[in-house]
Amino acid sequence: MNAARTARAALITGAALCIIYLADAFILRAENQPFGTVQVRLYYAMPLKGGKTEYGDAGIENETCVHSMFPHGGCAPCWYARRHSEKWVTQ
Repeated sequence: MNAARTARAALITGAALCIIYLADAFILRAENQPFGTVQVRLYYAMPLKGGKTEYGDAGIENETCVHSMFPHGGCAPCWYARRHSEKWVTQ
């Protein structure tokens, strides 16, 4: 009986998440400007001989984001991209 409740709760949770994602996608398609840009500062970390690493500034780059709760079309949501505006480039 306990396993049946757990399975039912998992099914209801999964169905609710699917409905929320589909509603988010529908609202995104209804927007006039669904995409935005966020400035991202890039840093690099290059391994050198002798086990040392060189760190440096690689500049600023504009990243495309989407105005939604979830990622769509390979773009991160703008709320997430704004909070993660620094990226490390490694070789």
